[in-house]
Amino acid sequence: MFIGYKQVIVGFILYFNIISCTPLFKLSHIIQLVNSIPNHSWKAGINFHPSFLTNVSLSHLMGVLPWNELSEKDTLHTYDLSIDSQPLPDSYDVTQTWSECKSVASIRDQSNCIFGSCWALSTASAFSDRLCITSNMNINTVLSGEYINSCCDGKCGNGCNGGHPEKAWKYIKKNGLCTGGEYNSNEGCQPYSIFPCPRNSNSCSKENEETPQCFKNQCTNSNYDIPLSSDLYYATKVYSVKPKPEIIMNDIYKNGPVVAAMKVYEDFIYYKGGIYQYTTGGFKGDHAVKIMGWGEDDGIDYWLCANTWGTSWGMGGMFKIRRGRNECGIENRITGGLPKV
Repeated sequence: MFIGYKQVIVGFILYFNIISCTPLFKLSHIIQLVNSIPNHSWKAGINFHPSFLTNVSLSHLMGVLPWNELSEKDTLHTYDLSIDSQPLPDSYDVTQTWSECKSVASIRDQSNCIFGSCWALSTASAFSDRLCITSNMNINTVLSGEYINSCCDGKCGNGCNGGHPEKAWKYIKKNGLCTGGEYNSNEGCQPYSIFPCPRNSNSCSKENEETPQCFKNQCTNSNYDIPLSSDLYYATKVYSVKPKPEIIMNDIYKNGPVVAAMKVYEDFIYYKGGIYQYTTGGFKGDHAVKIMGWGEDDGIDYWLCANTWGTSWGMGGMFKIRRGRNECGIENRITGGLPKV
């Protein structure tokens, strides 16, 4: 049977369109595009298995609900922390200054919690750091993202279906936050209960994980001998930070890491190192991260941040992002809280 050249061309176009929609093609295309830019500030690479890079799977990585969905009573007032006459250092890294704080060195892994628990994990992580710093390491523990994600479900948002960092801070102030480490850590009152999704393999054990059951009055770790009622830590003040780099830096320097809600585009998924700035790909959702410090490389100012995608992503779970020009909205929606010590 003779096939005309028109049929061949149509077939080729159809084939190319099918191939170009596959995760493997997108992965190769984005990595090649980013890494081919001369003197680009960051490098792309493989963080997740191609089968994980579907729209459904990527939705597991983002979990911050839009700011405009917050009611007026749920927004946080800004906290005008006085700025000393002495200038801030050119670079600062909480992981170096407070390296003995357990939570500072811990990278959270939200796993495949349907549409993301980053809002809960990043807030719990930042509050853990601040508690250790404010107490001068007298209270050196990891606080439970599980407790916020599960028990603030409905008040803070929808658990594994996303939430608001602002409401998470308010929940800590009113209800307190118990201890709890990562999955299977046997650490604290309520460790994270969702198995780390093996994003470097073909599939997770379950495609979606629902919000875990809330245990508001008891610990889920049977080996932890402190009752939950005696294991709660509270914030005395919760607030938003004005979107000015020097004010954000001042708050981090004095009080510890802050939570930032940033916009994630497709190329960020492939970040491996350097100073990230948006290069290519569509918008994927809003995501909560923890800003740990700042610095400058090759004339580019950056924020140093901790993600909640486990240690196999980026720089061992960390990343740098351009500072001072509100890259991906990272300076727009900053929140923090002061621990009761």
